[in-house]
Amino acid sequence: MRIAVYCSAKSDLPEIVKEDARTLGRWIGENGHQLVYGGLSTGLMHEVAQAASDAGATVLGVVPESRMQSQHPANTVNLMCCTLHERKQMMEENSDVFVALDGGLGTLDEIFSALASMTFFREPKPIMMLNRDDLYSPLNTLMGNLVTRGLATPPATRRIKMCPDITSLTAALAEEAKEIDQNSEL
Repeated sequence: MRIAVYCSAKSDLPEIVKEDARTLGRWIGENGHQLVYGGLSTGLMHEVAQAASDAGATVLGVVPESRMQSQHPANTVNLMCCTLHERKQMMEENSDVFVALDGGLGTLDEIFSALASMTFFREPKPIMMLNRDDLYSPLNTLMGNLVTRGLATPPATRRIKMCPDITSLTAALAEEAKEIDQNSEL
């Protein structure tokens, strides 16, 4: 399974947040999956990529040409891009599932881009958000409001799964991997 991970590039985050990224990276590698991410050696991107690589995962980094000097040495494959739009598109096209760890505006932009693309092209892929300490809970309220007002449909908004901790997130990913395996056997 190809797992896109969206997360913060900030380095000064709490240790528990960094450990979540390392746990996810290890899980990806130990379970034979591929990491798809922003390709840089900063913040949580560094943590998840290094852990995934150390655990044997293929690490696909989508690296902006303007930041080539910051590409992560653990990347097995580097896809170069010129714009943020291209970066998001490449990550979406090379992923089966999307995961959001702690992140800011860039992470939200990536999640909403993936959700909008899936809705427009009717290609449903799961989106899982690590909702430690209710970081992303206001998003549930927003999605509910959009559905109530007829601006979004439940099939699209149900693609987002909130996971309260890293254990529930990796369990949800394991279930998704089983489903993908079963569908590929058909």
